[in-house]
Amino acid sequence: MLSDRTSKPPLIIFIGNPIFKDDKIALIVGEKIREDLERDGVDVEIISEVGLQLIDLLEDRDTVIVVDSFEMEGRDIGEISVMDIFSLEKTVVRSPHYIGLPETLDIMKELNVNIPRKLYVIGINVIDAHTFSEEISEELKTKLDEIISKTREKIKELLCS
Repeated sequence: MLSDRTSKPPLIIFIGNPIFKDDKIALIVGEKIREDLERDGVDVEIISEVGLQLIDLLEDRDTVIVVDSFEMEGRDIGEISVMDIFSLEKTVVRSPHYIGLPETLDIMKELNVNIPRKLYVIGINVIDAHTFSEEISEELKTKLDEIISKTREKIKELLCS
């Protein structure tokens, strides 16, 4: 049986991989705006691992916003987009140790665990999320302040909706 929801504050999760070029953009943005969000009473997690540990983060939250990098054709580099979590494709990987957000939600439903009532994904469009590098691409570097500002604005807008 589903448990009663607690009064947990909204949660913002910044996901990325620090060893891949542009995939780390959400980690960078999260570090820059963490204090601002926490002052507003929001819980913040900056993580480089996903999978079943997401269940503990998502369980019994009313509102969760996930910020991640995406390679989206037809969009400008650094463009911020809000996506419908239920339209994201399930990840097809060769490892049984990795599952993405859509798969995590499916497991939570199967286990009868409360999923967030409001679950948003903010995608930051990137050029190269697959090359090993300590640096983000020059295109993202030149837009970093704008990306940080727009992500912060979008998060605050979603929290008020």
